[in-house]
Amino acid sequence: MTPSPPRRPTSVDHESIRRDRINVLLPRILKEQGIDAWLTFTRENTPDPILAVFGIDHIVARGAFLFARKGAPFIKTAIAASYDVDPIKKTGLFDEVIAYKSEGVKPHLRKVMDGLTPDRIAVNMSRDVTIADGLTVGLRQYLDETLGEHTKKFVSAERLVVSLLARKLPAEIAALEEAVTGTQRIIAEALTSERVKPDVTTERALADWMKARAKELGYEVPFESVVVGPARGHSDPTDRVIRRGDVIRIDWGASFGGYCGDIQRTAYVLKPGENKAPAWLEKLFAATLKANRAALAALRPGNTGLDVDTAGRGSLVADGYPEYPHGTGHAIGLKVHDVGPLLGPDWRERYGDAVRFTIEPDQVFAVEPLIYFKPPEIDYEIHTGLEEDAVVGPDGARCIGTPQTSVILIR
Repeated sequence: MTPSPPRRPTSVDHESIRRDRINVLLPRILKEQGIDAWLTFTRENTPDPILAVFGIDHIVARGAFLFARKGAPFIKTAIAASYDVDPIKKTGLFDEVIAYKSEGVKPHLRKVMDGLTPDRIAVNMSRDVTIADGLTVGLRQYLDETLGEHTKKFVSAERLVVSLLARKLPAEIAALEEAVTGTQRIIAEALTSERVKPDVTTERALADWMKARAKELGYEVPFESVVVGPARGHSDPTDRVIRRGDVIRIDWGASFGGYCGDIQRTAYVLKPGENKAPAWLEKLFAATLKANRAALAALRPGNTGLDVDTAGRGSLVADGYPEYPHGTGHAIGLKVHDVGPLLGPDWRERYGDAVRFTIEPDQVFAVEPLIYFKPPEIDYEIHTGLEEDAVVGPDGARCIGTPQTSVILIR
């Protein structure tokens, strides 16, 4: 896998990205999925989480946001109470904003839907995808009253929403590459003898230096984990002192313009007289690396998240290691765990159908099959730390930046 070419965006134009997502990407997805209309229906106190994608921070009364394909042009209509109209218009996303007063939203929504005569209407209800589950029971009942026979055409918008938000536009990929390469740079600078002083440096001190370095370079830090000694999952850094013979695992990400990297690295602090990591650690890391590359090889359009998980998990199991207690990876974007197909096993009550969503070009993932194991040479369970971020292209995945290929040694 060839490292991506360097890109140095200076800022992220979120408004432009929002417009392109709705005006360019959404019509294409509606056509691909055979959906005639997408309806978001919401109100205050239980706002649909998808509103933020439209650039709307707040709505009071019932509001309907409708996107539909009916020949040309692409239809973008909002229906809202008169006092909610101004911020909706200011988004610039809607060609028509209908204001209602005492008559309410009902006659306007019915008229618009009758004019569309759609066969399949996507609404935000989902068992497993939280951001596609914004339609409340009460508002669903209100739609029954309002739209009558049209409600028989309702389908879940979950696959539409996942595709819409997981596919990254060029400006988003550039921002993610900046975040990931910045993450890798800061971790690489941290895992050196300049920053790690055995018997002096603590997990917390190392994490604090990384956060300060990120700020100096113009990044934010959405999360941090520095672990020495026993595995402890998603855990904040502690005051544990790093000593010679310790294995350091860093799970850390810098963000740029809101877009988050997510990288894990494994390092070993050499004991006096050592010039390489112990054989047991080298063996664990080699198996983890093999599984990581197997998962990345399966990360291609047309495969599912389950296919990717099966490749990574199967590699470790075949090498004699137990299954790890989580998925093999996840989408990254404006959140560290972003919307997208989940790279996970068929554990329905934990991950649901999200593992069966199809991988598509321009999606970006963090890939992390890991070993949790107690080697005979130490008296506790340890986990390996290796996570790479990759962009899906037409023919497969491309790792961002420089992947780790061996245990980092700290003298």
